[in-house]
Amino acid sequence: MYSMVMFLVFLMFSGQEAPVSSEPVFSISVNNAQLDPHMMAFVVSAGEQVTLSCNDSLNWSIPSLDFNSTCRNFTFTLPRSHGTYIVTASDSIAYQEWIMIVPLSSDQFRTASINSFSVGFYGDGNSRDNLPDRGFIELWPDVFEARISTHLSFSDFLGHTQGSWPQYMVLDLRLVHKLECVFEEVAKSYPEARDIHCISGFRTPVYNEAIGNETGFSLHLYGAASDFWIEGWPDNDLIDDLDRNKRIDVFDGEFIVDAARRLEASGEVVVGGASAYRWITSHGPFVHLDTRGTPAVWQTRESLVDNPVL
Repeated sequence: MYSMVMFLVFLMFSGQEAPVSSEPVFSISVNNAQLDPHMMAFVVSAGEQVTLSCNDSLNWSIPSLDFNSTCRNFTFTLPRSHGTYIVTASDSIAYQEWIMIVPLSSDQFRTASINSFSVGFYGDGNSRDNLPDRGFIELWPDVFEARISTHLSFSDFLGHTQGSWPQYMVLDLRLVHKLECVFEEVAKSYPEARDIHCISGFRTPVYNEAIGNETGFSLHLYGAASDFWIEGWPDNDLIDDLDRNKRIDVFDGEFIVDAARRLEASGEVVVGGASAYRWITSHGPFVHLDTRGTPAVWQTRESLVDNPVL
């Protein structure tokens, strides 16, 4: 009976094509700055006048603000408050959504929590010098799982939701862009790649301490670092054999790191730390990437522990 069930499962998956995440259907600019092709989120400021532009006339809408227009250049002024807003655009054929982010300023974060969401203190807790300068993003269920890029959502970077809504996080969108570019670079030689699996993104200081990380200046605290791997389909919660050496090991992580270094050298993505990690008890190999602005690498201890052969 078991063998029959497994045979049917094999037939079910073998008859289906691997899903492919879709790119944005419209190319737009935000205040005259071209939005990267795979990005579906952008940051603006409270009270700012914003212009969204496309070469073709589109039906624009921001439902929660009751803003609507049909034009090439959609200009509006935001209220003087933070929030995350769904922006839609359509023509007679296609429809697309973006997330417009208006973060809280650091002045709005004065204690160890935001609306009961426990954050903790940055730095030594005695000054405001180390607060994230990008501000906190307020998240509600309607946008938490929404795509902010071709393969990624807010939920990929905030894995430790706590308490009731809203949730809060800091996120450097240059990191999202970097992960998408690295994925594309890897897929050039490994076209089976389908998903970016993030295991750790933003961490609050209090959460960072709770998991035993002693540093108070981790890039994860500033939404500028991600631990992740790349895998194919169906998902199996494990990095793929990207270097095709018939092993799942730390060198598949190094394959991703090499791709990131090539992109950094070309100027396509912001420079940062990059290192591959070996197997641990809870999961397989993964990669740390960040956007610190200077190159950094550290010992992965790849020769100290034998990796399983899969």
